[in-house]
Amino acid sequence: MLETQPTPARLRPLETWHTVLIVDDEPRTLAALRRELDQEPYDVVTTDRPQLALEWMALKDVSLVISDQRMPEMNGDLLLEGVWKKSPTTARLLLTGHPETLPAIPASRLSLLKVLTKPWDPWQLKAVIRELLGEREGSGAGPRTA
Repeated sequence: MLETQPTPARLRPLETWHTVLIVDDEPRTLAALRRELDQEPYDVVTTDRPQLALEWMALKDVSLVISDQRMPEMNGDLLLEGVWKKSPTTARLLLTGHPETLPAIPASRLSLLKVLTKPWDPWQLKAVIRELLGEREGSGAGPRTA
């Protein structure tokens, strides 16, 4: 008997074009995320430097920042707290391959973001990104339009 793959839920349509900034110190992870999101209806910008990501926040309207948790320069929860301070309407998603470390993150900081574990499910990742971008659009904080 042939088993069929479950059809992923329809992804939420977006009303405007967004910029998604991904920060991870592992080049392979950045490349995998870029491949995974290549056909999605938003720009994907990547860096392995959290401080550079914070600097970009001042130059570009970023709709969502996705960050790895464990990085040498700065932990992802601290980066995403910095993103929130610079731009409270920017959505934040933390990716971690070490969920056992999450209890060490202060609850006040965790409440500012969404968390997914590595390895991620491609459809779940895309759905969460669309959900976060859609919520941003719904709040009236969507990206600037020309």
